[in-house]
Amino acid sequence: LLHVARAGDRLVAVGERGFALLSDDSGKSWRAVVTPVNRTLTGVAFETEKLGVAVGHGGSLVRTEDGGDTWTAIDIENDAGSDSLLGVASFGGGRFAAYGAFGMYLDSSDGGATWQRRQVISEEFENHISQVLPFHGALWMVAEYGTLARSDDGGATWIEVVSPYNGSFFGAVDAGGGVLVIFGMRGTVFRTADGGLTWQKIETGTTTAFNGGSRLSDGRILLVGNSGVVAESADNGATFSLKWSPAGRGFSALAEVAGGGIVAV
Repeated sequence: LLHVARAGDRLVAVGERGFALLSDDSGKSWRAVVTPVNRTLTGVAFETEKLGVAVGHGGSLVRTEDGGDTWTAIDIENDAGSDSLLGVASFGGGRFAAYGAFGMYLDSSDGGATWQRRQVISEEFENHISQVLPFHGALWMVAEYGTLARSDDGGATWIEVVSPYNGSFFGAVDAGGGVLVIFGMRGTVFRTADGGLTWQKIETGTTTAFNGGSRLSDGRILLVGNSGVVAESADNGATFSLKWSPAGRGFSALAEVAGGGIVAV
């Protein structure tokens, strides 16, 4: 399993072989649902409790209008070819973005029914894009080789932001209060409180990669990563404390469940 997202009170997780797993009891039990693709699904996002999009390898993109009970394949072959999509985000108002290998970035303004490819930074940009999220009135992108980029027009155009690090970033979290936290390989975490003008390196006490993160309803930030590492911050990302899963298995993503509690996959 590579990603998990909330669809109202439901949890939807996606992963290998095109399956989606659904839970209606805060993650205590799950049922598998077949989608129209059999490639690995890497990301899932919901705009409402019913409307969602999942993406994956080989340019796979599937869409649901019933909270994940059934899925429809969306043909984006002319835009994506066979390159892998690595994530998807919902921005509200029917707007979705799907992104992934070799600088591929697609967006939709009709709830994921149709998609358009956008150029990121330049025609030569081919870095794998890890995450796109809204922050500070713009869209922000993190990618491999320490790439950071910002779009002030909803993703139509992108400009590169000076990066504090040349290793790969795997994700970012809007920490609240105008603070953005970015994270990635070798336990790397950076924090900005001025819209990316300056960055502060946050010591985490580990060289284990962080793969996913989220800001919880109580304001805490959780990052999860390889070997079952969990980093927690209660001060908008200024400091982190470490926990480790007893199972020792890697985590790729987490979601807060309705009424409290955390599910990591």
